[in-house]
Amino acid sequence: MKHYIKFLVTAFFIFCICFFHNPLFAQTNIYTNKLGMRFVLIPPGNFIMGSPESEKGRQWNEKRHKVIISKSFYLTETEVTQGQWEKLVGFNPSSFSNLGKTYPVDTVSWNECVEFIRVLNGWEGTKKYRLPTEAEWEYACRAGSSSTFADGPITTFSCNEPEPAIIDMAWYCYNSGRQNPSGDFKPHPVKTRNPNKWGLYDMHGNVQEWVLDSCKWRSFWRAKVGVVTDTYKDNIVDPLSKIGKHKIIRGGGWYQTSKYQRSAYRSYYKPGVKRNSLGFRIVRMQ
Repeated sequence: MKHYIKFLVTAFFIFCICFFHNPLFAQTNIYTNKLGMRFVLIPPGNFIMGSPESEKGRQWNEKRHKVIISKSFYLTETEVTQGQWEKLVGFNPSSFSNLGKTYPVDTVSWNECVEFIRVLNGWEGTKKYRLPTEAEWEYACRAGSSSTFADGPITTFSCNEPEPAIIDMAWYCYNSGRQNPSGDFKPHPVKTRNPNKWGLYDMHGNVQEWVLDSCKWRSFWRAKVGVVTDTYKDNIVDPLSKIGKHKIIRGGGWYQTSKYQRSAYRSYYKPGVKRNSLGFRIVRMQ
């Protein structure tokens, strides 16, 4: 009897080892679609969006406020790549198309990103894909942090010296060509810097990213230019700005200083604009 019990215990132990180390089990927080895009599951929760007045590089339109993300969602672990774009629609619009399929797609307008997502939804027979909202983007970028960057504070705006919090996490002006090494100024392959704590790559740096929200671009009350929305309010749930004719972009680009890589940084373009520093990533709703 003792031998039989020992056998059962040993068998159960081996089963647990095999089951919990099975890739399918280990990757329950990862979804891979037909195009080969990997999505990270982002949990619901709340966070403080915006930046404190003491933050270096802060803009006037980054008012701190509590935001509630009521539902979990999947977000691509990297920016959409040139290879993924070309595989779905058959051409490569990137200004850096000679660099390789693992580089982020660039030179795509907001309108083209939305059309790419429409085609992707049709290809998979779903309506679950879309751009992230501005709030979802910052929530995912911060990954539980409240500092300037996901891994710490800001210390410099210089392209000639490293920013400790992002030097291993972001491709930006210091390490993308102006310095270290010099003479090779461009974006870089995705997933070649460290991810944030939620497993997302290039949330700081590489290419800037279109999000779903619309915005106005001037505050008549403040006589200042910048992203203007009606969503920066305390305890707002799942905000999405629908006012204005411009679209919001998030995340700094490969050519910019650390000031523009900040989690709270906001900017905008008209939806038809294309730049060699502009790309996107995708949400898949559950």
